[in-house]
Amino acid sequence: MPAVRFSPLIGRIAETCTDVWALGERAGAMMAQGRDVIHLGVGDPDMDVAPVIQAAATEAMANGRTHYAPIGGEPALRAAIADHAAALYGVAVGADEVAVCSGAQGALYSLFQAIAGPGDEVLVLAPYYTTYPAVVAASGAAMVVVPLSVDSGYRPDIAAMAAAITPRTRAILINSPGNPTGAVLAPGDIDAIIDLARAHDLWLVSDEVYWSLCYDAPHVSPFAGRCADDRIVVVNSLSKSHAMTGFRIGWIIGPRDLVDAVGILAQSLHFGINQVAQDAAVTALSHPQIADMIRDRFRIQRDALVGALSQIPGLRFSPPQGGMFLLVDVGATGLDGRAYATGLLEAEGVAVVPGFGFGDSAIPMVRIGFLSSPARLVEAATRIARYTRAIMGVAAPA
Repeated sequence: MPAVRFSPLIGRIAETCTDVWALGERAGAMMAQGRDVIHLGVGDPDMDVAPVIQAAATEAMANGRTHYAPIGGEPALRAAIADHAAALYGVAVGADEVAVCSGAQGALYSLFQAIAGPGDEVLVLAPYYTTYPAVVAASGAAMVVVPLSVDSGYRPDIAAMAAAITPRTRAILINSPGNPTGAVLAPGDIDAIIDLARAHDLWLVSDEVYWSLCYDAPHVSPFAGRCADDRIVVVNSLSKSHAMTGFRIGWIIGPRDLVDAVGILAQSLHFGINQVAQDAAVTALSHPQIADMIRDRFRIQRDALVGALSQIPGLRFSPPQGGMFLLVDVGATGLDGRAYATGLLEAEGVAVVPGFGFGDSAIPMVRIGFLSSPARLVEAATRIARYTRAIMGVAAPA
């Protein structure tokens, strides 16, 4: 039987897809078999949604909020997002500058479909989130990578970014706090990137899904410095800030013509986001203390994991300033990230993500999430230390 022929779109995306999540699936299968696995892979907060959000979802269902929603998002949610953003960034934001999407992932896909196309280039800092190549490739554009260094704490090299810009460059995509690095961009770096985008008339896309998880310095968004003619776009969601990953509520904030374009795409893509989730999102945004509680919990978990891992010879990392991950260079063990992660799961029952999915510079690395209780994270570090010593031939401390 001849092979099935699919569209060029599927081909473009398939070329960027990796099996980076395969170990996570293996870990799930091991857990289903009763194996004691500490899963530190997928960025899903280790908690349920707050009771007040659960109650809002239940009430929405009871009130028959199960029909088509406005394609751009419920007016109440768009207004709540605009008010939240105005308070966060210190600038005026209108509800008509907001488009509600299917999670931040749906927002990224929709955005690049709207602003980029064949022959264009999108500048991305690496290590980068693993779906960035696919959303850029889906638009037909090419991703141009500017590597970041662990030695600088993954601070952007503005000169290198400027040198990578060509007449084909259409957009710059940044992510702060970063996934997988946990790096938080400083105000000076944000200002320099804004200047770069203005000088070359580029879109500046800021992925801020971890905005609430900043531990050592406040989050700074380029949107706070926008001027009338800027093409600055924020992508955000409630997945991390309010532990609402399964609700799939994300959004784009940007120029009104962009919001209109995303709305046109939404008619073919999802035709509106479900009302129950949107009503729950309105309630979530009215309770900022939930995000504060989650941040405080993750700070404790970060400190537990960083403190334990810093005692293990052979592992090198920059302590994360935000987010819920740290990126660990395991090259000193003689293994790349994939081999190390595979062996760690099988030998010690700790699931981490191999770095190859975050760009070539992360091939010798693994991403470890501080996604469990402090005691469980210390246990994971004990297992990681045992595995690392075994493959390096280092005796355990007396």
